[in-house]
Amino acid sequence: MPPLRVVQVTDTHLFGDPHQTLLGCPTGTTLAAVLAEVHLYQPDVLLLTGDLSQDETAASYEHLLTLLQPLTCPIHWTGGNHDHWQVLNRVLTAGGLRPEKCFTQGGWQFILLNSAVPGAVGGELLQAELMYLEQCLQQASQPTLVALHHPLFPVGSPWLDDSRLANPERLWHILDGHPQVKLVLCGHVHQERQWQRQHVTYFSTPSTCIQFAPQSQTFALDAASPGFRWLELQPDGHFRSGVTRVACAVGMDLQATGY
Repeated sequence: MPPLRVVQVTDTHLFGDPHQTLLGCPTGTTLAAVLAEVHLYQPDVLLLTGDLSQDETAASYEHLLTLLQPLTCPIHWTGGNHDHWQVLNRVLTAGGLRPEKCFTQGGWQFILLNSAVPGAVGGELLQAELMYLEQCLQQASQPTLVALHHPLFPVGSPWLDDSRLANPERLWHILDGHPQVKLVLCGHVHQERQWQRQHVTYFSTPSTCIQFAPQSQTFALDAASPGFRWLELQPDGHFRSGVTRVACAVGMDLQATGY
C-alpha cells in the first residue's frame, strides 16, 4: 500500500492586494512558486498551519483560494496570530476548503488545533481546544498527526521564543497518555527544526515567503528560499518527512529589523 502523501504549507502572509510585498518579498508570487512544486508532489492531503494572511482581510483569503485552485486534494487549515479567525473561517469554508479539524485518511487521524490568542503574537491552547484534542484521541487509536501554528519548544532566538506556545505542558500531558500520536507540526518560526519528546516527533516548517535567521538574538531575516514540508505516512505509524525549498528570485530586505 503506498504511503499517504501529506504537505504542510505555513506562514503565507498574503495581502488583499496581490502586488503588495512583505519586507520586499511578494508573498503571493512566492506562494505561487511553492504551490507549483506542491502540485508536482501530488499530495493526498494539504495542511495550512496559520499566518495565512498579513493584513487580516477577506481579500487576502480570497487571494489564497485563487492560488490554491490548481490543487485537487482535500485542504484543511488552522489559523495563526496574523489571521482574523472569523473572516478566515467564513471565506475559506465558502471557498471549498475543509472545515473539519479532526478527520481520518490513509489510516491516520489528523487533528488541527487553534493556538492563536486574539490581539497577541504568542500562542496558547485554551481549555476548549485541549478538551477537543482529548476527545478526538479517545475516539480513535490509529496513528495521529497534530498540527497547530505555534511551536512548543524554543528555537534559540529570544525574540521568537517569547511568542511560542505558552502552555506546552498541558498539551504534553495529553499526548503522554496517547501513544498513537506520532507527529506534531507547527509554523510561526519561519525555519526548519525538529525535536523529539518521548514517542512524538515535532517539526517546524519554513514559510512560503520570508525566512527568519536561526539562532538570532533579535529580529533577522535569512537568505534561505521559501519552502514546504512533505510527509509520507504509513498505516503502521512509520513516516518519512523532509523540506523542499523553492528558488525564488525576489528582493527581500535582509537588513530589516521587524515587520
